Amino acid sequence: MDAHGGKPARNFYVRSITVLLVLALLMGVPFVLGAWFAPFHSIQEMIPENLKLKRQNQELQRKLVDANTLNALKDEQLDSLQEQIDAQEREVLELTKELHMFKSILEERKGKGIQILAHKASWQGNHLLWQALFVKGGSYPRYLTGTYQIFALDEQGHRQALFDDAERYRFESHIVLDKKIEWHEAWKPTKLELVIYNYRKKEVLKQAIPVQGM
Repeated sequence: MDAHGGKPARNFYVRSITVLLVLALLMGVPFVLGAWFAPFHSIQEMIPENLKLKRQNQELQRKLVDANTLNALKDEQLDSLQEQIDAQEREVLELTKELHMFKSILEERKGKGIQILAHKASWQGNHLLWQALFVKGGSYPRYLTGTYQIFALDEQGHRQALFDDAERYRFESHIVLDKKIEWHEAWKPTKLELVIYNYRKKEVLKQAIPVQGM
């Protein structure tokens, strides 16, 4: 109470501890706000970086797919080219064989009588495969005619004709003959012997060859 007027006093007293507490509170507010908003600020910074990384990852994946597709196309093109090269090499090989064969035929044509080229025999299951090229030497007579027989032989002395009757031949320059004979005997031949007869049934040539694929 005011000592002179008898009214309540309006004096305000500030203690030093109060001032310190207020100052400490004011100084702590920025730290609190910083601690509160710091995570949001970091997140805001991370969002663009994350989007950038996602775009880079998508771009890398697209390039990877494009590269794999390109490699697949390249592999297919390489395989196609390799197949074409292989086919051409086979064709060249066949043409080379034919050319060599024609050269051999022309060489044999300089001689006389009948000659045998490309004579071979092999097994295919229980069948005997036989092939031979007959060449006529000289220009006279115009055609060679006659018969031939094939005999199966083995090391034990077995001998058997493959045809009931001798096969006939007739050609002007050369002829390719081939046979596929089913084999029924218990023994297997190791050789085939070709015997050629002229039109008078006289033996003019004989040749034996091993059977391949035993």
